[in-house]
Amino acid sequence: MQTYGQSDVEYGWWASNSRFTDYSGQFIAAHNGQIASMCFYAGAFTIYEVSRFNPDLPLYQQNLHCIPQLARCGWGVGAGGVIVDTYPYFAIGMIHLIAAAIFGAGALYGVTKGPKILSESEFAGARRFHFEWDDFEAQGRILGHHLIFLGAACLLFATWACTHGVYDPVAGEVRAITPNLNLVRFFKYGWAVPGFNPYLVNNLEDVIGGHFFVSSLYIFGGVFHILVKPWPYTDRLYIKNGEALLGYALAGLAFAGFNAAYFCSVNDVVFPVELFGPVLEAKLNVTPYFADTLDASQGHSSRFWIANFHYYWAFYCLQGHLWHALRSYGFDFRRIPQALASLTPETN
Repeated sequence: MQTYGQSDVEYGWWASNSRFTDYSGQFIAAHNGQIASMCFYAGAFTIYEVSRFNPDLPLYQQNLHCIPQLARCGWGVGAGGVIVDTYPYFAIGMIHLIAAAIFGAGALYGVTKGPKILSESEFAGARRFHFEWDDFEAQGRILGHHLIFLGAACLLFATWACTHGVYDPVAGEVRAITPNLNLVRFFKYGWAVPGFNPYLVNNLEDVIGGHFFVSSLYIFGGVFHILVKPWPYTDRLYIKNGEALLGYALAGLAFAGFNAAYFCSVNDVVFPVELFGPVLEAKLNVTPYFADTLDASQGHSSRFWIANFHYYWAFYCLQGHLWHALRSYGFDFRRIPQALASLTPETN
């Protein structure tokens, strides 16, 4: 990480993963703790939404975001997008809470009992995941495993949609989807003008077929990165330090967040109106945001909250990318106040 020429740097508790820069074992333990917090949030908030769900109001007017996401996956929803059973949401929330406890226990074990540095572990499997910030071969293997898990999750969802079914707003009910595996059609979405356009996605057959296609790319990419060493061009294109790698990750999160905000705001097939509310329109006042068309007395829709959260989250991820990208080049932010002071006229 950027140490500004200091050989021995002490990081405070607020510096997050920076404290574990040289400790690959505790770095992974910290990630387990972060996953535990995400699972806890998902589980706790889902159960909270179940406790305040009102069947007499449209779902999208109740400021909910977990239940609409689960409903569009075919859980507890009936004809016309009506919630007919909240028990699946309670069960899913409890599963996430149990998973949070397991991940949290793994994090505590890694911090208190596990090796600080994985290369010193007594388990050969753990030693394979030790990494250094400038070792792209080891990080390629770790990336490969991440991609395989992402591909497996994507494949699991697509298979679920084909067997159990998901909510289709066109049919107005949960139905099993027969995926469209026409690759030419997928690329037409990508080559639409201007660029990828969520307005064109008007059927779940293409959506689920796209998930099968993406899952195959993830799994193939994962196997590739595990088996193939980084090509020489990576030395010329990529900066090899922790700041740069964090910057790359934040750039990817920013791109995904902006895409999710746009897709959620305008697409009514993947995000049905019955569950998320009317589509949004962009407002460019002092601060950009996505606005809904509900009356003030009705509050904001679930689509409004989800789209705007993703937009602002992506915006701050982008700022983090720029910050860490500059630091990866050695830019010293501590010099900014000095530079500004030098531009200020001296007063007698």
